[in-house]
Amino acid sequence: MDGFTTVRCATCALMPSGFDDGPAGGAGVVAALPGVDEVLVEGLRAVVQDSRHGVLVTAGCVLGTNLCAHRPPGLMLVVQACDPGRRRPTSPVVVVGPIRGTGDVRVVTGWLQGGGAPDPAALPVRLRCAVTPAA
Repeated sequence: MDGFTTVRCATCALMPSGFDDGPAGGAGVVAALPGVDEVLVEGLRAVVQDSRHGVLVTAGCVLGTNLCAHRPPGLMLVVQACDPGRRRPTSPVVVVGPIRGTGDVRVVTGWLQGGGAPDPAALPVRLRCAVTPAA
């Protein structure tokens, strides 16, 4: 993929991870996936730097708080291929996640680098979020 925009949700990095035990065995309140967000950011930066026309954006919640409250915990990305000459999208938006570990980071960065993107079918089912972001 020659041109693409990847939007990383910074809000996800602050959400409960679901891995921690809170009071009385409830869901934890510690920030999601300690260390995984840093690995994801570094991996995405490397992919963008190696691409000719890749862009990495960090934003607040791109899916809407209602959706995020009902999905499994993890980090989320929105990816869209674009024509760098015309600066227009060439594919539908692909929502990727939840990214829950360094193995998922390797899969996603490989998908971006290896030409699988923007085809969601090239991702494992666990990383295909079947939603449309809020407009």
